[in-house]
Amino acid sequence: MTAKPTPQAILNRAGLPSLRARAGTHADFLESLRRGLADANRPGLSELQSRDGDDFTLGLFDAWAAVLDTLTFYAERQANEAYLRTATRRDSIRAHARLIGYELAPAKAASVHLAFEAQPHDAPEATLEYPSGLQVRSIPRDGQLPQLFETVEPLSARAEWNAMRPLMAWPQVLTRDAEEIQLTAAAPRLNRGDPLLLMQGDVPVPTGTGSDATFLRRVSGVADGLDGRRVVALKANPASPAPYVFQPLMLALWLPGTAVSTLSLVATLAGHAWSVATLAGASNAQGLSPGQVRQAVQASDFRPEGEVRPHLLKIRAGFFGNNAPSGLLTAQHLSVSSPGYITDTATAVGGTPPGNRAWLYLDREYPEITPGRGLLLRDATHELWVRVHAAEAQGVEAYGLTARVTRLETDDKGLSPQGGAPVAISDFSTRGTTALALPEPLALSDLPITDPVGQASGALGADQIELGTPELLLKPGKTLAITGERADLAGVATTEIRQLVQNVILQDHSLLTLNQPLAHRYRRDTVRVLGNVALATHGETVAEVLGDGDATRTFQSFTLKSGPLTHVSARNARGMAPAIELRVNRVRWDLVEDFRASGPHDRVFILRIDEDGSTRVVFGDGIRGARLPTGQGNVEALYRRGAGLAGHLEAGQLSLLATKPAGLKGVTNPLPPSGGADAERLEQARRNAPMGVLTLGRAVSLRDYEDFARGFASVAKARADWTFDGFARPITITVAGQEGGLLPETGDDMQNLRAALAAAGESDLRVSVRNYQPVGFGLRARLFADPAFMPEDVIAGAQAAVLAAFSFDARELGQGVSQAQVIAALQSAPGVLGVDLDALHTGTTEALQPRLAAAVGRPDLAGAPPVAAELLVLDPARLHLEVAA
Repeated sequence: MTAKPTPQAILNRAGLPSLRARAGTHADFLESLRRGLADANRPGLSELQSRDGDDFTLGLFDAWAAVLDTLTFYAERQANEAYLRTATRRDSIRAHARLIGYELAPAKAASVHLAFEAQPHDAPEATLEYPSGLQVRSIPRDGQLPQLFETVEPLSARAEWNAMRPLMAWPQVLTRDAEEIQLTAAAPRLNRGDPLLLMQGDVPVPTGTGSDATFLRRVSGVADGLDGRRVVALKANPASPAPYVFQPLMLALWLPGTAVSTLSLVATLAGHAWSVATLAGASNAQGLSPGQVRQAVQASDFRPEGEVRPHLLKIRAGFFGNNAPSGLLTAQHLSVSSPGYITDTATAVGGTPPGNRAWLYLDREYPEITPGRGLLLRDATHELWVRVHAAEAQGVEAYGLTARVTRLETDDKGLSPQGGAPVAISDFSTRGTTALALPEPLALSDLPITDPVGQASGALGADQIELGTPELLLKPGKTLAITGERADLAGVATTEIRQLVQNVILQDHSLLTLNQPLAHRYRRDTVRVLGNVALATHGETVAEVLGDGDATRTFQSFTLKSGPLTHVSARNARGMAPAIELRVNRVRWDLVEDFRASGPHDRVFILRIDEDGSTRVVFGDGIRGARLPTGQGNVEALYRRGAGLAGHLEAGQLSLLATKPAGLKGVTNPLPPSGGADAERLEQARRNAPMGVLTLGRAVSLRDYEDFARGFASVAKARADWTFDGFARPITITVAGQEGGLLPETGDDMQNLRAALAAAGESDLRVSVRNYQPVGFGLRARLFADPAFMPEDVIAGAQAAVLAAFSFDARELGQGVSQAQVIAALQSAPGVLGVDLDALHTGTTEALQPRLAAAVGRPDLAGAPPVAAELLVLDPARLHLEVAA
C-alpha cells in the first residue's frame, strides 16, 4: 500500500520570504481519506466499496478535507505572521515592532520656505509683523488636489525686502595716470583728439614724470559700453579703471534745530564699519528713525572730496598778434609790463595790471571765459596753468592790426606739470602758444560689476553679498532666499536659503554675511535677495475639544477627529515629531514615547496610530502616568493635520494666500517643498524596526551609523563608508530621500540628521553626510520571443520587468549592475525565450560592458568634501528593446 500524502513534512530553508507550514491541502487530505478506506488496519471500512462522488461517505470526506484545508491555511498564515520577515499584515508588523519599542513611522509633512510680497506701507518706518500660522494654498496641476501649507515661524516683512538687488556698479575712481574713462550716456560725445584735463578740485593733475609730465590728455578713441556708457581711451590699449574700494563708514548725525526733514549725514572714513545694531543705537540717540537714516544715506554723495574728475577743454584760443606780419611783431613773448602795453609797442590797450598779475589778450572775444576759471597755456615744450581773475572785452590796435578781443587778468606765474618753482607767462611766445579754456566736467559713470554673485573676489567672500541699498532694519538671524540664474549653466535658475549673520553698512549700501557660502555662482543681473521669507510645513492647524476627562478610568483615550496628524522634522533618532499640543484644564501635558519612566503624578500622554491611520491620544493609569481629572470638555488639543508625499509640489505652485492679512499681496515658493514622506511601508518597517535594538540609540560601528541614518525620517536609503583622506579616517554617510529625491543641504532634514548623528556618535569621529549621486545607465537588447505572444506585448512586458528590477526602490547605494542581472530581468518577462544583449553602458556612447560599477563614498583628491556613493538606475530614455526576427 502506498503512503498517504498527509501529513506532509514541513521543511523551510533559511532566508525564504514566506514559510510553508501546511500539513496538506484539500486535495491531499481528500486523497488520504480515500486511501484510508482500503487500509488493512481498518477492516471495518472494507464494506465501503463505492468511489462515486455522490456517495455520502465520500461527501463527508470532502467536507472534512475542506475543514482541514481551512485549518492548515490559517495555521500557515499564523506561522508567517509570527515572524517580522514573513508577516504580510500591517497590524502584525506593528505588533512585532512594538515588542521591541518601535512604532511604524507615520506620514511626515514636507517643508518649504515661502517668500511673501509685502505692500508699501503708509508708515515707511513700520515693519509688518505676522505670527506663525499664515496659510498658503497650492494651485493644483495634472489632477493634483490643492495642498495647504502653514508658516511655523513669525514673519517680519517690508516692501523693500520683496526682491533686493545686489550692488550692480561701483564708483569709478580715476588716478593721475588713468588710461581709460567711462562716461555716462548723458555726457558730451567726444571725438578722437579732443583735449581733456584730469582735475582734482580746480587744479589739473599731471600724468607722467619729469620732463614728460603733462596736464593735457588727448582722446585716443571712443567706444560704446554697457547700458549706453561711453568708454574713452586716453592711449592705445588702455588699462580699465581699477575697482572702487568701499571704505568702512562712520556716520556723524546732526539735526539742525528740531526739523527732522533737514536730516543730514556726513560720511567720515574711519577704521571700523557700522553694524545695523550699532547704527540703530546711534540713530536712536539722535532721535532719528531707521527710515530717516536710510533715506539720508541714499541721498548722500559718498565720493571723496579730492576725487579726480575728467574735464573737456571746450575753447582753444590764440593770442592777439599771433598772425601779424613778421616785421611788425618785434617781441615774441607774452610778457605785459606797465603801463599796459603789449610787448614794446606804444599802442595803449587800457591800463596797467596790478602787481604780480598779467594781462593776456586773446585773438577774439570769448564771452564764455569768466573770472574764477582756469586757463592752460601750452606751446611745443611748456604747459602752464593759471587762474583767471578778470575777463573783459576790449578793442585793441597793434602790429598794424585792430580787433575786439577778450582781455584776461591772470597771475604772472602759474603751475607747471613738472612741479618745482612757478613758471612765468613771459616764457611763452605769442605765435607758438595756445590757450585752452573752459574746462567742462564730464559725468563719470559707475563701473558695472560683472563678477558673479557667490564668487569670492577681492575682499568679498563667497558667503557675502553687497546689496544696492542700505537696509538698516535687516537684522542678523533673518532668513533670506537668494535666487538667480547660474553663471555656469545658462538658463538654469536656482534658489538657495541662507541665514543672515551680519549686516554692515558700507557707505550707501549693505554688506550681508551669510551663515555659509553659496553653493553656486549666479549672474549678477538676475540675482534677487528675497527678505520676506518664512518656513512653512504641509498641513493646517486644528483646535479641537477631545472630550471629558474621567478620573475613574485607566488609560483613557481619545481619537483625533481630523487627520492624518502632521509630523514635522525634529532632532531626534526618528527625525520627526508630532505637531500637537494638549492641555487639560488649560494646563499643558507632555508627550512621551511610553509610560515606562512615568510616575503617578506625571502629566504625560502617548500617541497611538491605528490601522485606519487615525491617531489616538492615550493617558496613564495613575501608576504609570497620571489619570485625567474629571471634567466636562476639559481635554483640548491644538494640532496640525496633513502630511505625506502629496506635499511635494513644484516651485511656484504655492501662490495663493489662504489667509489674507493686511499688508501682504502675494506669495510663492522659490524652491519645491521637500522632506515629506508617506506612512512607512511594510518593507520599510521590516527593515527599520530592528534598528532601535541594533543601535540602542548609539552609533559606534560603521554599520551603526548606516542603520541610524536609514531609520531617520525622509531617508529612504543610506550607506556608510570609511573615507581615509591622508590624515584621518572619517565616515561618509550617503543618503537618498524618498522616491529618489535629495535632501536639501540647508533644509531641516539634513541639519537635523547631522545633529542627531553627532549626538549619538563618537565625539572625536568626523562624520560627513552627503546626498547620493544618481547615475543612469542604458542598454540595448534583442529579445527572442515566443511565437504565441504578440511582439509589442513582449517588449512592453520586458520593459516593465527591467525598469522595475533597476528602479530606485530595487537598488542599493554602491550596487553594481552585471550583464547576468540584466538578462535575468528581461527573461523574467512573459514571452521572452532568450536575450541578446548588445549594449550596457553609463556614458553617452553605446558599449557592451561586462559590469557597471557604482562608486561608494570616497575622499575627494582635490581636498573638497568627500564624494558620495552612486546609485545606478536604468534610464528609460536609453532603454532600447526589439524583438529578433
